Amino acid sequence: MELSVNGRQRRAAQVSRAAPQVEKKPAGAAKAAARPRTDKTAWSQAALSFLQEVNRQDMEEWRKQLEAKQRGNGELDALTESLKKMDRCQKIASRIMRGDKVPPQDEMYLMDNDPDGYKLALVCWKPKENPKEWESVLKDEDREGGSSQCAESGGEPAESAGEASEC
Repeated sequence: MELSVNGRQRRAAQVSRAAPQVEKKPAGAAKAAARPRTDKTAWSQAALSFLQEVNRQDMEEWRKQLEAKQRGNGELDALTESLKKMDRCQKIASRIMRGDKVPPQDEMYLMDNDPDGYKLALVCWKPKENPKEWESVLKDEDREGGSSQCAESGGEPAESAGEASEC
C-alpha cells in the first residue's frame, strides 16, 4: 500500500477548514446567548405576571359561580318547601270541596297558608251523606308549628303587629 502525500494534504485541509468553524461557533454563541438571557428574563417576568393576573381572574369567576350555585341551592330549597306547602293545601281544599271531613288542624293549616283556597273550598263545598274521615295531611313539624304558637302563650290568642290570631 502506498501512501500519497497529496491525500494527506487534502485531508489536513479539510480538517483545518472544519476546525476553525467549530471554534467560531462557541465564541459567537456566547455573545448571542448573553443578550437573549436578559430578554428571556424580562419576558418570563412579564409572562408570569400576566398568567398570575389571568389565574386571579379565573379564581374570582369560579368563586362567583360557586356562590351563585350555593345561593341557587338555597332558593331551590325554599321553592321546594313552598311547593310542598301548596300541595298540602290543595289536598286539604279538595277534600273539603268533596264534602269529606278533615281534621281541624288541617283546616287551620289551610286557613293560615292559603286563605283564598280556604274560602274557595268552603264556597264549593258539597254535602255528602256518608263523608269520609281523612287522616291529617300534615307532618309532625307542621302540626307542632301551628300548635306551638298557642302553647307558648298559654292557650290564649297571641297578638302580633296589632292583629289577633286565634288558637
